[in-house]
Amino acid sequence: MWGKMSALRRHERKAQVQGISAADAIERYKYCLSKKFNSIDVKDRGQYVVMHKRINIQNKERIDVIVFSNDRIFVSASPRVSPEVFDRVATEVIRMAQDSVQKLEEVRPLTLLRAKSILEFASKLDVNNEYERMVAVILADTSNEIVLTEEMQAIGIQGPPLNEGIPEKIRRLKDKGKVVYEEEGVRNTRELRNGIVHRGDIPDKNQTIKALEVANNVLRWYLRE
Repeated sequence: MWGKMSALRRHERKAQVQGISAADAIERYKYCLSKKFNSIDVKDRGQYVVMHKRINIQNKERIDVIVFSNDRIFVSASPRVSPEVFDRVATEVIRMAQDSVQKLEEVRPLTLLRAKSILEFASKLDVNNEYERMVAVILADTSNEIVLTEEMQAIGIQGPPLNEGIPEKIRRLKDKGKVVYEEEGVRNTRELRNGIVHRGDIPDKNQTIKALEVANNVLRWYLRE
């Protein structure tokens, strides 16, 4: 009897992550959960609930992630979810919450200021001029690469990998469990930049505006509010 009751008990994991309920942290957390696990929003009328996400996993089972206004995180799942799967996902979910409350600028401030200055200059270029568009895209790509390199160093990646190209940097960050913000846009900007420096391609106005927009979004993701 006791064995049957134990077998039906829901999986649960609780954690306290200081600052996760703050508006900017919770938005970063939602983005990461969505990109990593394709999580969906759940309407929750709980008075102290600031986020409720659901992750669909094997055999149509799901794991719920709830964040409360006191910075508590509650992860739960049906007992039909295997303990191994629940433990793996719950550990990753809590680690991502911890990542979401700390911005890269707090760890690597000086180099990010350099990226900010580069983008400020790029934003003043005339996108109606084809040569200035070329420069703007190259600078947007440069800013993206600075950010990715700083993120790698912040998590302890050193040596030759820091000199690899953007696709390789993205792969290494993802291998470490990191979610790369605006990943597709960053990759597209690198392809656009490669066309400029290797073939002399001239980006059109919309491509240039988008590249600058992506670079600014990426940088803001890592800067303190």
